[in-house]
Amino acid sequence: MRRIGLFVILMCAGHVAWSANLEWFTDAQAAQEKAKREHKLVLLDFTGSDWCGWCMRLKAEVFDTSEFAEFAQSRLIAVEVDFPHHKSLSTVQHEANARLAHVYHIAGYPTIILLNGDGQQVGRMGYVHGGPAAFIARLERPTKTREPVQQPAAPEPEPPRKPFVWTPPPPPVPIHYGPLALKGISGPKDRRMVLINNASMMTGETAKVRAEDKEVVVVCKEIRADSVLITCNGKPMELRLGNR
Repeated sequence: MRRIGLFVILMCAGHVAWSANLEWFTDAQAAQEKAKREHKLVLLDFTGSDWCGWCMRLKAEVFDTSEFAEFAQSRLIAVEVDFPHHKSLSTVQHEANARLAHVYHIAGYPTIILLNGDGQQVGRMGYVHGGPAAFIARLERPTKTREPVQQPAAPEPEPPRKPFVWTPPPPPVPIHYGPLALKGISGPKDRRMVLINNASMMTGETAKVRAEDKEVVVVCKEIRADSVLITCNGKPMELRLGNR
């Protein structure tokens, strides 16, 4: 549902036609404003007035009758949205009608759209057999007051939840490293790597290693089959697998 008031282009100098003492607007914006002031509905008649047979029948059988005029004068503001083949329209009017047809997805003629005072669509219909009485009955169907819908009882509020108390995790247990020890040798012969306490190194690499609760500087000099030659804080040492 859309509001006609959004389309400024509809503010055109549309003429007003009269049929069976019923006023027909071609300016949809002006019609919408009048309907809001007078608490009426807007009837948009999308028609091909000079070529559409069913449109001509609807006009002759319903819109041109005094019965429909009497009903419409107290309930409706009527708007003709015409798409003629032979009659000429102004460029502004043609564009305004085309925009309305686009907004309401008009695919055939005649199509009748009903809007409330706020421009919201409340009904849609086409040609109705049976003259003004049948048309008025069909017109009133979507606008009758509906029975009020009983609202469900509001759910009971949830009991208050206990405030969340964040408990920090215990601090990590520090790892104690003893004297420097060769814990493993891995890798192919030309890319061997050793694990000394907490540090992994290849030949030529230097690392800070934890040993007896302090940090020492270890340089890996040579990796052998089951041992490694290093310097620890500049002092040369050999560490063997399984020995401390």
